[in-house]
Amino acid sequence: MQNVNQFERHRAALEQCIHNSVHDAETRNTMLAHIGQMGAAMHAEERTADSALRTHHVTTRHGGLMNWILSVQERAA
Repeated sequence: MQNVNQFERHRAALEQCIHNSVHDAETRNTMLAHIGQMGAAMHAEERTADSALRTHHVTTRHGGLMNWILSVQERAA
């Protein structure tokens, strides 16, 4: 999350620089659109990574639990 916060701060600074220095409206809007798309990609990547981490955690946690249950069942049989 810290990297995303830093990205957002730099993104806001870059957008401000573009607003202050690019005078052609079409060029400014194009540049801002690209920055917005970069931000959307960054957030999508963050969500994908978070989801993968949660899936790995659940799989690892449940994998150990299932192994224990199976070993108990085998001993009981």
